[in-house]
Amino acid sequence: MKELLRGIWALVWSIIVSCLVFPLGSLYSLIYSIYMSITLKDKWMFFRFWWRLIDGFAAAIGHALYEIAYALDLGWNVNGEIIEDIITTEENTHFTEKNVSVSATTGDLEIRGKLNKNGLRFTKLLNFFFNQKQHSIDSWNFLQAKNKLREDYFQRRRIKKV
Repeated sequence: MKELLRGIWALVWSIIVSCLVFPLGSLYSLIYSIYMSITLKDKWMFFRFWWRLIDGFAAAIGHALYEIAYALDLGWNVNGEIIEDIITTEENTHFTEKNVSVSATTGDLEIRGKLNKNGLRFTKLLNFFFNQKQHSIDSWNFLQAKNKLREDYFQRRRIKKV
């Protein structure tokens, strides 16, 4: 539940900041791109500037869409008992755990050699869709590295009382 509240809090504040930054930034960019075109005496500078701006917005939207897809994947894993029963006979898995993707859970099973024939086909299908040699294993290793980094660097600091 705390993840939901933290996400709502971040969304609300990012919308407030966006209402300030986007209009002011767009106006400034318009003026700046005209200024750069005049001072550099390059009529194409205006268009290159705006192409980079539009390309940057497209990348940001693509990133947001990827994060939505990843969040859905996390939800599938939480409700993944059916996937577990199809791809393995193992009951000690990371299916039904929060903050773990289906790919990462499958990668852990693949590393431990606990996938059945359907599971091996499933990982090959993931490899094909993501154009990777070992998508599930890489997802598991990435999750472990991300958790270690989060543990080492992004924990709240505890202040010692004197």
